[in-house]
This record gives sequence, C-alpha cells and structure tokens, in this order.
Amino acid sequence: MNYKELNGKTIREGFLEFHKANPHIYTAFERQVFQAIARGRTKVSAKLIINWIRWNEYLKSDDLNFKINDAYQAMYARLFCDKNPDHKDIFNMRKLRSEQPGQYMNVDAVGQISFL
Repeated sequence: MNYKELNGKTIREGFLEFHKANPHIYTAFERQVFQAIARGRTKVSAKLIINWIRWNEYLKSDDLNFKINDAYQAMYARLFCDKNPDHKDIFNMRKLRSEQPGQYMNVDAVGQISFL
C-alpha cells in the first residue's frame, strides 16, 4: 500500500495538513539547517534533522503519540529550499514518485526555486 491508499490523501496534502497543525516543526528544522550551515556544512540530511526533532519532541512533549511521518522529510527539505533559495543545494534532492514527470523543482529566470 502506498501513502494515499493508507491515508486517503497525497503525501503533499498530508504534509501541508501536518505543517499547518505543527509549524514549530519547520521552525526547528530550519534552525538546525542554519546551525549546520554556520558550522561550515555544505550538505545536510533531512532525515537526520527530522530524527533529531523527533527525539527532542519525545523528551519535552506530553503527547506520547506525537509522530512525524518519514514521508515528510523530503517535503521539509523542499520547503526549506523554497524559503531559502540561497541554500537550494544544501540537500541532495531526487524527484519524488508523486511529482509530475520532469524536473523535481521549478527554477525561474532569476534563479528563484519552488517545490510546493
């Protein structure tokens, strides 16, 4: 079964719903990417950051059922690049199965990229 069959929505729809309900997760994600950049890192793992956030949420949250779906890791990386185009190369990106055929991101004439 794929994500849509299990959840009745696409990964993108599920991510946007989760992101709206949990904006602090993106804030933590962005903070960690910028911390890595400040330390001179040129590549970052979205999976590593999401797992760091999971661990910290586990320690501080009273919600014992809090979860971040693994499918959202790529969406957080894309959102970061969309909001921070100067760092669009910080993640190694692959085209998602759910994305339309062709390039996995749009780049306009001035280099502005978008994923969502």
